[in-house]
Amino acid sequence: MFACASLGLFAFLFWPIARGTVSPSFLERAHALGEYRIANLRLSTHLVVAAGTGLCALYSAFALGLILYSFRKTVSAEVFFFAFWVLTVGTEVLRLGSFTLGAGGAAVNWQILLAKTILFCRYAGNFCLLASGLHAAGYRNEKLGTAIALIVAVSFALASAMPVNTGSFAPTFELKPGYSELNDVFAILVGLVTIANFLYAAGYSGEHSYRLVALGSAALLVGHRLLVSQSNAFILVLGFALLVSGSWLFVSRLHSYYLWQ
Repeated sequence: MFACASLGLFAFLFWPIARGTVSPSFLERAHALGEYRIANLRLSTHLVVAAGTGLCALYSAFALGLILYSFRKTVSAEVFFFAFWVLTVGTEVLRLGSFTLGAGGAAVNWQILLAKTILFCRYAGNFCLLASGLHAAGYRNEKLGTAIALIVAVSFALASAMPVNTGSFAPTFELKPGYSELNDVFAILVGLVTIANFLYAAGYSGEHSYRLVALGSAALLVGHRLLVSQSNAFILVLGFALLVSGSWLFVSRLHSYYLWQ
């Protein structure tokens, strides 16, 4: 339901951007607006980025559908946390809200609140993916709801504490956070630890499926990174392809493994 709501929100916010009824001039003032050609077609980067958020929402809806279909008769803590990560990918449509607020000259407090909400969702997604890898590597905690509550609390604290550069917009619409390099390092470290956890699971359990899950994790992490940080149409398509193929590998291999447990 949440993923479908993300698709609906995308359609609602994207339409005025596509029609040109809201101006990207605020991005131009922030030196965050570009243009490039594909054959004889001129594309403004803000339209490409906006379409990229739609790919995030589309991915979230279909990936959750795949998880629900595949795991009707089996359960997995790894997939439980992965599903929450997929949900956070769908929240990237909130960047269209940031565009709308910026174009409308909304109060800075509202822009900061939305920027911190986007940060919160990304932190929560990173921690959920980390929790998925930890459970694969042997960590056991039957109280999954408690783990989610802890992830929410830590992510909220980090997002609240992170400063935001008011008036400084990224090409991907959101206000730029302070210490952006630390955010990047944090995301990369979480990704590497997650992949390492699945490789460790393959080693200690002797189950080769976890190696493919690790490969899928690497592909979906790279794809997600490209999809949320770039403004080039070709790179966004590549990112979407990696995200989809990596997620399919992740879910299908785990389903195959747990089906025979």
